[in-house]
Amino acid sequence: MDIVHVSRTDLVGGRFNGYYMNAVLAELGHSASMIVWQKESESDWVHSCFPSSHSLSRYMLKLSNRIDRFLDLEGLTGIGGLLLSQQPKFQTADLLHLHLIHDSPWFSPLALPSLAKQKPLVWTIHDCWAFTGSCVHPMDCDKWISGCSGKCPYPRSNSFLRQWNPSLHWKIKKSIYKELEATLVVASNWLQQRVKASPLLKHMDCHLIPFGIDLNLFSPKSKENCKKRLGIDPEQKVIVFRAMKETVDKYKGIHWLREALKIYQPQTDTCILTVQDGQDFTELYPKYRVLNLNWTDGAQLADALNAADIFLMPSTEESFGMMAIEAMACGTPVIVFDGTALPETIHADEGGGMVVPRKNSEELARAINQVLENDSLRIEMGHNARNIAEKYYSFDTYISRHLKLYESVIESHKKI
Repeated sequence: MDIVHVSRTDLVGGRFNGYYMNAVLAELGHSASMIVWQKESESDWVHSCFPSSHSLSRYMLKLSNRIDRFLDLEGLTGIGGLLLSQQPKFQTADLLHLHLIHDSPWFSPLALPSLAKQKPLVWTIHDCWAFTGSCVHPMDCDKWISGCSGKCPYPRSNSFLRQWNPSLHWKIKKSIYKELEATLVVASNWLQQRVKASPLLKHMDCHLIPFGIDLNLFSPKSKENCKKRLGIDPEQKVIVFRAMKETVDKYKGIHWLREALKIYQPQTDTCILTVQDGQDFTELYPKYRVLNLNWTDGAQLADALNAADIFLMPSTEESFGMMAIEAMACGTPVIVFDGTALPETIHADEGGGMVVPRKNSEELARAINQVLENDSLRIEMGHNARNIAEKYYSFDTYISRHLKLYESVIESHKKI
């Protein structure tokens, strides 16, 4: 098979946007490539659909993007779909697999029906955007079921039309999807149930394929050695989580996480190790030692997750939770909030993690205390966490499920 993955970029999000799938597909004898808007890697099988380096082209694209953002057009002006169909790799492909196409105004959803008529189309739905007026997560709003009419309570943009455009975009998507022949993929039952409830997408086939991870890279290693490589005292307990500034956080539960760490009283020296941007947590020094990593991946992320005695992911909205299973694969217990896909993702009932009430800092602090101050419980949970990762999240299984789906979709397309 000749498979082409499509996403905004390659390296950022490579664990779930098709980038890391390609090497395995090639090893299995398939032709695998990727077409992106912004190429960051040196891989020769990744191709950019950006038109050219000509200054006029760049100026026109910047102008188009500014208009799109100013009017909150949700990428309707994007030319990525048109340029994609002109790529030689697209012309020879047996199947097109779309990933992250809505996180910048480069790809217009208006292009979807035309692309699907030319090639069999698989579309991985990473969040709720595909079936809402515009939001990535609708939070406690259920207007996406009835058309996003009226004022939007959680507008995504800063446009002066931000409260009214979601209704328009919902109607546009409805019109687009009526003509669209596509097979959908989701990573959690939580998201699949929302797709099935959506008036926009419920008529499409939707397959549940949880993400897979590299169980060799993310595997239990010497906690002491990992701490040393990160400059952490081997005697310190370590709490790891993905952080960002509270002022920009919408979904990761940073406010409740910070409050929980204020409430929790560590019995031994404890280090907070943050991934991405942990500036807001420096105020917790000297109660904790605070060590901030920039955004990291690969071996350094595996070291951080192995150094951890506990991994916190109290997201208030989450459709899967990749970093949670990477932590579990390293033998690190995970604590999450309920009300998202995370309790399902970590298989909490099998003992590798804990679930606490959503937006409840006191219960989160209590769970942190329970795990960190009970060594035998934490070790048992760590073993369970690794077993869960091996049982459900092998990257080989992830690939084989996609190959089976690809074969089915291509065969069905031949009959049309």
